[in-house]
Amino acid sequence: MVSPGELRLLERLINADTFEPEIADSGAVSYSTAGQYLDDTDDAPVTVLERFATRGVLADEFISKVYSCPECTTEGVQYTTVCPACHDPHAVETTLVEHACGYTGQEAEFETDTGYRCPDCNDELTSVDIEKKRRYVCKECSEQFQTPADRLWCRECTARMPPREATENVLYRYRLTHDGKQWLDRQKQARQQIVELFEERRLETTVDTTVAPEDGATRSVHVLAEDSLMGERRVVAIHDTPALETVDPFCAFAGAADAHPVVITTSGAVEAAVATRATEIDLTVLALTDQGTLEAEYETVDEVRPQTDGLFQRLSAVLEIPGRR
Repeated sequence: MVSPGELRLLERLINADTFEPEIADSGAVSYSTAGQYLDDTDDAPVTVLERFATRGVLADEFISKVYSCPECTTEGVQYTTVCPACHDPHAVETTLVEHACGYTGQEAEFETDTGYRCPDCNDELTSVDIEKKRRYVCKECSEQFQTPADRLWCRECTARMPPREATENVLYRYRLTHDGKQWLDRQKQARQQIVELFEERRLETTVDTTVAPEDGATRSVHVLAEDSLMGERRVVAIHDTPALETVDPFCAFAGAADAHPVVITTSGAVEAAVATRATEIDLTVLALTDQGTLEAEYETVDEVRPQTDGLFQRLSAVLEIPGRR
């Protein structure tokens, strides 16, 4: 089912080119612009955007990567280096002096008022007697080394982890595809058709509104139609291919709201269990035809599978269609 909030989000992309990721000072990544169009009951914006990208409704363009802490999930961890021996980050690159006697120490250990003296053998030294080199020195365990170990540091929980252990998040910008525009038009066409049908019957109709049952949570619906005089009320849900796992909760909500549930399939098919349910309870199922009209006849499929292939492959190429209602 495409929720009213998700439909709102996609409609926004008709006039706006893309949804861009936003990175806060803390490193957290969000799509707050997209989130403005979703309802509280919808998934997180990034989840919604990824799902529609998988289906081909949206195109995702790679931007960059950010990393999050595997311990507390905070995003935007910071790069640092640590001592490879004790893993303490207080390892500082410094100048070391090596004497021919074999002693190596920090340059300050060799310096005197008049030149250099080896702190181990006490030989007076000249610049030709010593060899200077840059090395890291750990202030915690005094280990000396040439290359520190790479780490990512979480500013929230202070955990340090090798880069490979951090959680990698890929940033994308999302835009509506050509096929996605066609798919969106079909969902809006189904909504408009049911509105016109209700208005022909003199029902007061509201598009993309919320309904609050007396003893349940408020929910957004695609269409609400009412006749206050006759006490008639209908709520509409629009699906590609309605499945029982989404239709049953919608029917329960409609019952709590004292409304008749109407489910529209924009693919022309429903899960067979939904067709059976329509014979058992007060449920109307309608199909949007290729001509853009609504009718009470529709195909049935044994199971609704996740749509990860092209948007407009024929259902018969993906699903077995045993019959028509």
